[in-house]
Amino acid sequence: MRVVVAILIAFGIPFLHAQEVLKGNVMDAKTKEVVLSTVVTNLNSGEKTRVDLSGTFSLNAALEDSIRITATDYDTLIFVLQNFTARNYEIQSQILEMDDVDIVRDRYEDFDIGIPPVITKSRIHYGKSEFIPLKNLSGAKSTGNPRELYAKVPGLNIWESDGAGIQVGVGGRGLSPNRTANFNTRQNGYDISADALGYPESYYTPPVEALKEIQITRGSAALQFGTQFGGLLNFVLKDANAERLIDVTSRTTGGSYGYLGTYNRISGGKKRFYYQAYHQYKQGNGYRPNGGFHQHQAFAQIGFKLTENIDWKLEYTKMNYLTQQSGGLTDQQFKEDARQSIRDRNWFAVDWNLMATHFDYEINKKTHLNIRAFGMKSTRESLGFLGKINQADIGGYRKLIYGDFKNYGTEARLMRKYDAKIKSTDINGALLFGARAYEGHTVSKEGLASAGSDADFRFNTPEDVDNSNFSFPSRNMALFIDQVVLIKKWTINAGLRYEYIRSATEGYYYQYNLHPIIGDTIERFQINDSRSTTRNVFLGGAGASYSLKNGAKVYGNVSQNYRAINFNDIRINNPNLTIDTNIQDEYGATFEVGYKGMIDNYFFIDAGAFYIFYGDKIGLAPDGLKRQRTNIGNARNMGVEAVVELDVLKAINRKNKKALRVFANLAYIDAKYITSKEASLIGNRVEYVAPFIVRSGLKYKTDKLSLQFQGSYTSDQFSDASNSVNPSGDALYGVIPAYMVFDFSAKYEWNKTFQIEAGMNNVFDAKYFTRRATAYPGPGIIPSNGRSLYLTLQIQLQSKK
Repeated sequence: MRVVVAILIAFGIPFLHAQEVLKGNVMDAKTKEVVLSTVVTNLNSGEKTRVDLSGTFSLNAALEDSIRITATDYDTLIFVLQNFTARNYEIQSQILEMDDVDIVRDRYEDFDIGIPPVITKSRIHYGKSEFIPLKNLSGAKSTGNPRELYAKVPGLNIWESDGAGIQVGVGGRGLSPNRTANFNTRQNGYDISADALGYPESYYTPPVEALKEIQITRGSAALQFGTQFGGLLNFVLKDANAERLIDVTSRTTGGSYGYLGTYNRISGGKKRFYYQAYHQYKQGNGYRPNGGFHQHQAFAQIGFKLTENIDWKLEYTKMNYLTQQSGGLTDQQFKEDARQSIRDRNWFAVDWNLMATHFDYEINKKTHLNIRAFGMKSTRESLGFLGKINQADIGGYRKLIYGDFKNYGTEARLMRKYDAKIKSTDINGALLFGARAYEGHTVSKEGLASAGSDADFRFNTPEDVDNSNFSFPSRNMALFIDQVVLIKKWTINAGLRYEYIRSATEGYYYQYNLHPIIGDTIERFQINDSRSTTRNVFLGGAGASYSLKNGAKVYGNVSQNYRAINFNDIRINNPNLTIDTNIQDEYGATFEVGYKGMIDNYFFIDAGAFYIFYGDKIGLAPDGLKRQRTNIGNARNMGVEAVVELDVLKAINRKNKKALRVFANLAYIDAKYITSKEASLIGNRVEYVAPFIVRSGLKYKTDKLSLQFQGSYTSDQFSDASNSVNPSGDALYGVIPAYMVFDFSAKYEWNKTFQIEAGMNNVFDAKYFTRRATAYPGPGIIPSNGRSLYLTLQIQLQSKK
């Protein structure tokens, strides 16, 4: 009997090891994000499991068992189990080849392209989402050259009003670039435009030197942020360096036309506390006479981790600038001398103040709550002579347009991740619930001001301005829900948004009867206008993608869009155009399909096609001798777009540490009016849509040196719906000719302490323009900057940890 027992014990020992449950988390060693393709296997028992959306896994195991962790495009991790203490397992990104394995960190970022995770703490990034990492940008950070900044985002039309990055206007897929108004523009996730729905124009653009990345989200996932046709444009500032007590960066830039720029930043942290602050200053004389400017931008942030799962931070942003505006030119004047200016009394000033607070609470591994509250108090003032550019400014009182913007809001997001198994098929998903409340109050005044030439922003009769005085209160509440489901190689997304919008107009304007011969005022009538309107808007969207080898995917999306009329559409008095009193909101939908992926570490491609239906599009239509801002009709924008990039050196040798990359960014857009109340406009091209936009360049990069040469081509475009070919004498309407511009930039890093950047914008001194302004900063043609040089020196100092 004893022998039998001994034999049973001997043979039973391998099976009598205590079977327990191994728990842990798996994440990317660099990004700390969940890797959803991860499989954890017990090599002794053969049992395996997948991680859930939070990166967590549970697996039956015994001490001394061999555990293997594998994921597509990641190094395999194998270890012998020594204890059952829950821990984080980090895996390294890789590229698999026929005979060996190359470990390449941030392979997409090597191409200056960010690939957003589908699910983050409180957001879903899906569909046509593009992240632009800025750490590898060669140069042009101080002046914020948008041609280089958005070099690999296809189909972006750019308006250039200055060469210092103060006013940046971009529009995608045939949408107007005017102050980026067709995007929901945010900073760190909160609104920065004048009024998110009532006046969504952005007079403030964060400094590129302060940015970590730029996020562009389009398609169905964009509905969680707003209703705009263009989707989300979110400027993400650099994080505070909480690993050091003090981290200081100082940058100084000098350039052509008297340009001087400084940027100084300090950040740090201690235990649970972290902080950062920066200040940027720019000044210059401008490319043309009467074009001088100076600008200040400042930002401060403090944060505190209340617990391991609760993070709170407070932010304040301040920006002000004053610029003299050189005014517009006629076509003949531009042809004779693009640098001339015939306006010397026009000025523009902006004062922008933003405050926001963020509260992040990781309730558990699968549930995350984010609440942000934000507010703004800002002003913009334009002063000068607004008469047509073919009229001389003979002096006298100038027109002053004053805008005061006050708004505040709060947005809450609750993300719940889940996982399930149906008939041995793993299903992962996340459900996002959100709510938003927003109040806006805009005051707009127009009247006569000083007859001098200086920047005197005071009304002659402040208590009773001569033209108009209106307030535009608005209220917006929104509810949104977004869901993403991952089933094997499929990712499916659906979203729904409800908007309650109440907008009102309260105020008066004056109507004048003038003497037909001498032009003096005979009578003046005050007309009061008080009205309000309420809208309930439901928008939906859905999409799906299928994952291919090496992380590539094919995708498709559809989403509805909506854009409310704003007070600039209905109440700004412009002598160069009229306003349709029956103007209505715009609506539409966007459809897209595409492919995105890489071949090894040397070739990247992102190609797709889109169709936008744009209902009741607002634009400029003929109205006698003037143009009228009205709902022209229904339009459709359709096209194809692609970004391709080849690393020549890595194509020859995958392990090459240097890079020589050639990229091309191509877009073809066919945008036409398909219906209109004016039959003559049907079939016309939509204004400010260039059929062809091409950006291409060559970049050489080593560990310390980066050189880039880039060309940008934009084909001809019309400035109004009538497709005027022959330019008007006042230059307000006509063709914007095709143009090509080349830029060169370079960066060299001696070490982490010293860095130098240099470059030349518009290398071949092309003479071109991107817009015909009907008001400020014109009216008329606004010439773009000619050739300019810049040089930046950077010093970074850090304390010990």
